[in-house]
Amino acid sequence: MLHNETHLPIPPDCSDLELLLMDYAARTLPPQERARVAAHLAQCPACQQKAAQYSSLLTALDDLPPVMPPMGLRDDFQAMLAAEKALVSATSQAQSLEAKVVPLHPVASASAASNTVMWLRIAASIALLAVGTVFGLLLRQPTTPEIATTTPAADAQQLAARLTAATQQPATASHRIQLVSDASGNSRPGDPTVLVLINTLNSDPNPNVRLAAADALYRLRADSLVAPALIQALPVQTDPNVQITLIELLVKLRDKKAVPQLKRLSQRPDALPAVRDQARQGISILI
Repeated sequence: MLHNETHLPIPPDCSDLELLLMDYAARTLPPQERARVAAHLAQCPACQQKAAQYSSLLTALDDLPPVMPPMGLRDDFQAMLAAEKALVSATSQAQSLEAKVVPLHPVASASAASNTVMWLRIAASIALLAVGTVFGLLLRQPTTPEIATTTPAADAQQLAARLTAATQQPATASHRIQLVSDASGNSRPGDPTVLVLINTLNSDPNPNVRLAAADALYRLRADSLVAPALIQALPVQTDPNVQITLIELLVKLRDKKAVPQLKRLSQRPDALPAVRDQARQGISILI
């Protein structure tokens, strides 16, 4: 902890520049501000000591090994997303069932005419409420399902357009995950939707969306394009969770064609040790 051991008051120049010392040590200050701090440090031993301590702290943080997120993080995220959807659905249903309470006893007024107007308003409100309830019941009745008129190609084009539009808005990653989930649930092997999911696995900027695309493709693993796509995606991915998930899926598929890519990944110096270990374990299973 940085503190003034002598508890002396901080000179005005030091107090003005103290907040800049961390950025100075991190070399993130603009040139003008950096020159100003450097000029002050040349004549202030106390601030020199603080800047040196900040620099040592930043160096120590840079030397820390990268921490891999826990493997259960993906499952926790999926559970959180499902709980959030359930909460939104329950809230929407509760709001749709709310009804306005109309008092049956109006406040006494000064004249009979005002009482008559009040009762007319109450009667009109009750009538509107009744009509609304009837319409609500009619709308909630199950309807005869319509015959599907769209083709798999049209569905794939629509999904691709929606995913492309959603990808342009990074804040809607949960929406893209829902689109991927819906696509896998409504598609069959051989549908053009498989190509859209492959493109999402390779190009979506969010690793959670890519994880959802990988899981969706595995559910459509009967399609001949899925296994080669998962193998080709392995060297492209840089997120450790996505890498490990792809290794697990390829092992489940028992596809020996994945062995060369797994060997390369097990020797990649930029891959985390846990990823390299998982790749080596996958090789031992597939060989």
